[in-house]
Amino acid sequence: MTTKRRRRSKWWDLRTWHWISSAICLAGLLVFAVTGITLNHATSIESEPVVTSVEKALPDSMVSTLSRARDSDTLPRGFNRWMTDNAHVDPSEFSLQWSEYELYGNRAGPGKDSWFSVDLESGDVYFESTARGMVAFFNDLHKGRNTGFWWKMFIDFFSIATLLFSLTGLWLLKRYAKGRSSTWPLVIAGISIPALLLILSTSAHAASGTLSVTVPRQQVAEYHNPYVAIWLADSRHTKVINIKVMYDVEMENDKGEKWLKDLRLWWRRSGRSADLPIDGVSGATRHPGELSVNLSEHMQNITSLEAGDYFIFVEAARELGGRELVKLPLTLPLTTSLTVSRSGKHELGQITLTMEP
Repeated sequence: MTTKRRRRSKWWDLRTWHWISSAICLAGLLVFAVTGITLNHATSIESEPVVTSVEKALPDSMVSTLSRARDSDTLPRGFNRWMTDNAHVDPSEFSLQWSEYELYGNRAGPGKDSWFSVDLESGDVYFESTARGMVAFFNDLHKGRNTGFWWKMFIDFFSIATLLFSLTGLWLLKRYAKGRSSTWPLVIAGISIPALLLILSTSAHAASGTLSVTVPRQQVAEYHNPYVAIWLADSRHTKVINIKVMYDVEMENDKGEKWLKDLRLWWRRSGRSADLPIDGVSGATRHPGELSVNLSEHMQNITSLEAGDYFIFVEAARELGGRELVKLPLTLPLTTSLTVSRSGKHELGQITLTMEP
């Protein structure tokens, strides 16, 4: 009678590390694979955000108490209780920004964000919370956006485990490749095909476009450069591609972001849920004159949208001035050269859109 000895895996055996890392990576790989698809088709997945808003008037005594706490990182307990009772939110969890006339707080999490403002003169309180659904929640987890310290640590740990899983898998392929003639051709294909697609996608002819925006000079004693937002949306204003947002990006503690709410339509449609500053989109305010915006870097996202009617919106708002909105029509897919011009009356001048398919 013979007995088989069970072979025990050694800690230094790469096969041991391979199956351990695969077990650790399993859930993460599934989540990141699915969210990779949802992110790649983000413009095609519709989601109706759930917006909750509360408008109240703060008691006069509370306004005085809050004003005395100006520039403090800790809010009065009475105000915290009042907000908990009336808006069902704890202000101590918000990042605070004080100005001469207003207290502004914001808090962001994966797939959701909320903010409140308190007028320190009138006592008017406005609170708004936006939840963008489970797809947005998992997309933010994929990007590590507004997820906190521990999730970021998990992403680092998961990345190391995935790297270990890949390298030990490559070693196992090398070890057992003998007798399997297809092993290395498949490995080479797995490397060369993505590289070839990358080369083709960057070298292929791409659609191009330019948007020319004129900011007129104002004959006023005190002039401030306007904030300007440029974005594309469909006929229902639901799908948004941010093209350019110009504001005081150099102000300390990101205080320039506070007045972006004056770009009212852009703020409601996109700004309040955006992670500012937006890479490749945010920029400094410009002096009066003609501004040329190169749309080429956005054309891939624009041309991938479903066929239909769209608009490019240009909105400007100026301190001690006015606000103006101009929209230019655009029909997709783009089959021929397009030139569209519109003109504002006060804060915006001539605006010309030029696109080539």
